[in-house]
Amino acid sequence: MSLETVEYVKKAEEKAAKLELDSVSEIKSIKNEAQVVIEENKKRLSSELKNYEDVQQKEYDKKIASIKEDINKVITVEVEEMKQSVQRNKANVVNDIVKEVVNRYGNS
Repeated sequence: MSLETVEYVKKAEEKAAKLELDSVSEIKSIKNEAQVVIEENKKRLSSELKNYEDVQQKEYDKKIASIKEDINKVITVEVEEMKQSVQRNKANVVNDIVKEVVNRYGNS
């Protein structure tokens, strides 16, 4: 082999070694960048999930409050109807007692 050929081969081997080192370094850099992107996406998704859960919880709380309000209205109406029924029954009982007393003892 000539000296030029040997020199050419040495330079080619040096270039190949440098390319190999550069590619390893580039792979590490790409992996690091990918990991950073993955972590950022995880944080973003976690934040979006938290926001979604908060919105859903607020909607759920509103629905529950509305249902409770409706139930309370129904209970209030039913209680009022029961009170009126009790009052009518009291009046009927009093009237029945008065009628019975009048029937038994007359208008003395």
